[in-house]
Amino acid sequence: MKTKKKVRLSDFLTVEELVEAIKMYRETGEGTFANKCAEEIITPILSRINAKLGQENHPLFLAYMVEYALIESGVKETMQKMERKQHERNGSSN
Repeated sequence: MKTKKKVRLSDFLTVEELVEAIKMYRETGEGTFANKCAEEIITPILSRINAKLGQENHPLFLAYMVEYALIESGVKETMQKMERKQHERNGSSN
């Protein structure tokens, strides 16, 4: 029986690529991130990812993995809270 390999985002994305994915996630509409991420971030580096992970991967599967991790991390909600606080600070100083 083959054991499942645990893969973290940092196993196949650089910090810069992860930051790009976070920005994309924050800016895209619901239900559009995975396709956009697969096309713009994952596909251009897929050969490097496959070599690093030691197996062939589908770009959309990896993009769904990124999306799931970002949803679980609450990155969008955290950024929205930070933006609201910044807006409140800026609004109260006028």
